[in-house]
Amino acid sequence: MPGRTRGWVIGRVSGAPVILTPSWFLAAAVLTVLFAPTVQRLAPQLGTEIYLVSFAFVLLLFASVFLHEVAHALVARARGQRVTELAVTLWGGHTAYSGTSARPLDGFLISVVGPLTNLVLAVVFWLAFQAQTTFSVPALLLYAAAFSNAFVGFFNLLPGLPLDGGQILESAVWAATGSRTRGTVAAGWVGRAVAVGVVAWALLWPLTLGVRPDLWTVGWAALIGAFLWAARDRRSRPAGLATRSPG
Repeated sequence: MPGRTRGWVIGRVSGAPVILTPSWFLAAAVLTVLFAPTVQRLAPQLGTEIYLVSFAFVLLLFASVFLHEVAHALVARARGQRVTELAVTLWGGHTAYSGTSARPLDGFLISVVGPLTNLVLAVVFWLAFQAQTTFSVPALLLYAAAFSNAFVGFFNLLPGLPLDGGQILESAVWAATGSRTRGTVAAGWVGRAVAVGVVAWALLWPLTLGVRPDLWTVGWAALIGAFLWAARDRRSRPAGLATRSPG
């Protein structure tokens, strides 16, 4: 298929291929290593099994991202679009479909369903965690899954393109003004304001608490800020293809 993301087709949703990209393995390895110290701190009785538990969390995280994308795909198809692919990538994933939304409501529904899926999953995992009688390894995974889904859901609602929140804002301005172009421009500039705000938060919030900014946090904030800042220019993609991409 021309223009299809490179990777392995591992299934289909709504007739569209689900693609596992090579970059996913890099993301899975990095996240497993990063989460391992947390597992060791919370479950010190584990030995080398900490990496197995950490990898199980990574699988839960990407499964949640995948369900986010499935929700986008199903609603896009219900609104008359042809879904062309769902990809699991270094950055989480994306859904691509042919055509563009004919009405603001279409864009709103396709965008909002992804974050809502993660927030519902966060509640489900949290209730399951609360039902645990001891803080065991399964309880740790449930807690981590609840937290990560809540983060993915709320993060994607930030009003900056290409996040779902930016596309929701685009649809709202489109509905209010009758111009999709105005919606895109507004969401792009708001996204850049959010990008600056994310970096400022990482730098200034610790200073208000009297501590030095954490370089790791600042680095991630800068990466996210650059991603949102550049998105305004990336919106000039070819007509006939739309994507939804969680951060």
